[in-house]
Amino acid sequence: MEVIRINDDKSAEIQVEESVVAVGFFDGLHTGHQRVILTAKEIAEKEGKKWGVMTFDPHPSVVLKGVEKARYLTPLPVKEKLIQDFGADYLFIVSFTKGLASLSPKNFVDEYFAGLDIVHIVAGYDFSFGHKGKGNMDVIDELAEEQFSTTTVKKVEEGDEKISSTRIRGLLDEGNILKVNELLGRPYEIHGAFTSAGMVDVPDYYHLPGEGRYEAEIEGETVSVKIRGSGVMADPLTSVTKDEVPIYFRKKL
Repeated sequence: MEVIRINDDKSAEIQVEESVVAVGFFDGLHTGHQRVILTAKEIAEKEGKKWGVMTFDPHPSVVLKGVEKARYLTPLPVKEKLIQDFGADYLFIVSFTKGLASLSPKNFVDEYFAGLDIVHIVAGYDFSFGHKGKGNMDVIDELAEEQFSTTTVKKVEEGDEKISSTRIRGLLDEGNILKVNELLGRPYEIHGAFTSAGMVDVPDYYHLPGEGRYEAEIEGETVSVKIRGSGVMADPLTSVTKDEVPIYFRKKL
């Protein structure tokens, strides 16, 4: 997978093959997001095209609301790995800046879609972009001008409720790991480095589960992990010596 970082007004300098692209922030890469991404993959395979994912970094709240530190379900390195596992040819990482947020929908489409030889855009029904979020999939259809086609993925629900990153964050705060993992389609993971006495140094950009004790897996070993505030402790101690390891949460104890 080729990872392509795009800064303001730099897309014209990027040379890629015609491709089908799934667009969205995709924090969590939950089963709703996966519907969007796999739709792009399916269309590309039918049309014999390359395919990829376009995401944004950092979170818009950091730029638009002055949030000092966003906490992610899938920080960029984790998101990149998961997208690679889907088999994408390209990952476009667009720098989210005030300049990007102020673009008109037309300028956004011209710069980031038409300018990258994208032949088909796939996004969720609630995708928005451009100045004050005025752009949506209907606007993209109007602006496409036969340069590319689009597919809008309908709302994905579980239990008559939308599957969303916001919903998953709330479930994490409650410690409801079983439901979180169901909505993600995989175990929730954080990455950290073991220090002394079983403490795990986890970067503060992760959204940690609520306080309590959890069953988790580290390097194939089932362990008990305790969350207290921003602290993470694994018990019993493991023989892990890597700088950073993934911790996969299974359930709350």
